[in-house]
Amino acid sequence: MIFIRRFAVMWDTPQSASRSFTTRTPCPSNWAIRCRTLKQFGLGRRRSIVVVMAMIVLLTISGGHNAIAQDQLIPLGGAKDLLAPSEAPSDIGGRYVHDDSIGFVSLSPSHWWDNDMFRLYPTEILRVQAKETIGIDPDDIRDVQATFGLSFETGQPLFSAVVQLAGKVDGKVLKEALDLDPRPIKVGEHTAVRVNGSVPMVLSRLESNAKFGDGEEGEIWYIGSPDWLIETAAAQAKVDESERGPLPIRLASLPKRDGISAVVEMKTIRPIVSGFAMNAATQLPHRLQPLGQIPGLTDAVLLHVDLKGEAVSLDLTLVGIDESAAEQIEGIMKDSLIEAQTLAMTSIQQNLEQSDMSPAMREAVQSYAARISAMVLQSVQPLRIERDVTIQTESELSVASTGVLVGLLLPAVQAGRQAARRMQSSNNVKQIMLAIHNHHAAYNQLPLSAIGDDEGNPLLSWRVKLLPFLDEMELYQQFHLDEPWDSEHNLQVAQQIPAVYESIGLQVQPGHTIYQAVVGEDIGMRPMQETKFRDFLDGLSNSILVLEADADEAVFWTQPTDITIDLNNPLNGLGHARTGGFHVGMGDGAVKFITENIDPQLFRKLLTRAGKEPVDIP
Repeated sequence: MIFIRRFAVMWDTPQSASRSFTTRTPCPSNWAIRCRTLKQFGLGRRRSIVVVMAMIVLLTISGGHNAIAQDQLIPLGGAKDLLAPSEAPSDIGGRYVHDDSIGFVSLSPSHWWDNDMFRLYPTEILRVQAKETIGIDPDDIRDVQATFGLSFETGQPLFSAVVQLAGKVDGKVLKEALDLDPRPIKVGEHTAVRVNGSVPMVLSRLESNAKFGDGEEGEIWYIGSPDWLIETAAAQAKVDESERGPLPIRLASLPKRDGISAVVEMKTIRPIVSGFAMNAATQLPHRLQPLGQIPGLTDAVLLHVDLKGEAVSLDLTLVGIDESAAEQIEGIMKDSLIEAQTLAMTSIQQNLEQSDMSPAMREAVQSYAARISAMVLQSVQPLRIERDVTIQTESELSVASTGVLVGLLLPAVQAGRQAARRMQSSNNVKQIMLAIHNHHAAYNQLPLSAIGDDEGNPLLSWRVKLLPFLDEMELYQQFHLDEPWDSEHNLQVAQQIPAVYESIGLQVQPGHTIYQAVVGEDIGMRPMQETKFRDFLDGLSNSILVLEADADEAVFWTQPTDITIDLNNPLNGLGHARTGGFHVGMGDGAVKFITENIDPQLFRKLLTRAGKEPVDIP
């Protein structure tokens, strides 16, 4: 689902899916090598593509001041048939769809300005602002079609966008809106200019006098990866399944619809997305964790959203790899929707119990929330037809009512946000434990509980000592290691707290951290004394070295101080860093989540270094 989230960032617009009329065609034989190769790459996270695509759909941006002549953007030839009508005009087809692409988005917003949702928006101001800023009137956009993929050689993201515009683009304004290299280049028979940035991109006007089916004239522009310009411009609507990639083959059977349509072809990226989803799902509430199985059961994700008159229509279709997989997807979605409703109602009830409302008012609010949440649940029930599992809904609710519905769903959204923070914090603990192991490999001992002076007085935290093993050597070298943490110089340097020590999602003072070491004569690191892995007679997998303290136990990250652990009350100051518990780093490098309800005696056993107690971790 990572592609869906990126599409939402690009347009800041609700998303959904087109109705599914899926093909059953497997990956063509000449695509076998490509399919295997693509699985080796991860998912890119670069943001410059998002910025440029946002320009295409007329979000205001600022750019450089390099100048080029307008006629330098006109291709020399080879693109005269770009607007040749499709043989099947009712289908999306393969027009402008690169064979190596795995994601597709089509935007046709021409009638949106008449929708009731936009009547209160300052559309007149938006049109003038966009025209003056990037040289394009939003009302002139007929169609935007974008495709996305990964380079087989480098694993870097590739994309292309073809934009059909009525009228003319103000080339002088456009060249000032983008950071363009003033020197034109040839890409095949096309003339283009480079868009400066971390990701290679070019801009080219494919047609300056394009004629549309209704007789209107306009222009066609390309912006995207230079490697995709030639094949994207030449891609035809008709699809030969023996020669085209999986995505254009699928699009050949999908209907062309107004609004936003998005398709993600999962076949070649399923192992990557499935692994990510399964890992992320472990951070969700237990009954929502089956959601992580869905990418592994899915061949494609289809979305469509449209605004017509007073209604907003929304479709989402997941295409299963077979009918059995589709049945599993349907069951998971239904169970998860019920659980999301339960989470929302539980959160609402908890908030009501903490309010000063009268009992009668609480009952009324809870009754209203139950009624509305039931309406929402009913409107998003999935329907399965063979391999396709679809959620389809159309709403004529007012903006105010929509806001109420969003408010009711906020608890579920908040749960997802907390899960993301918990995952990020878990990763921080993992990075700290890896640094500790690398320190032990380099010095044959754990870092001392603090950097000390010649007399053994602590000056700086062990967190500073680990900086070279956290890719922070430059910051480490700025500290005066013979001065205390609160010296004028060291306090100034310490304003640069590394991200790995930041307390994710918690209210702590600037520069403070909840990531602290277990320090004591019988636990974790010995205070200002040498400690080695061989000293952990209970076993590294049974011994805690690092943990998340409660927010009110946070310390300044360079201060040579850690939480004081009383073995008679070992959970004092712990248990509330995350909802339901806190993370710990075990001696073997593993990261575990300790629930707030853990038996204190069991937790005490996990703290001791050589207690020789039997440990049974649930």
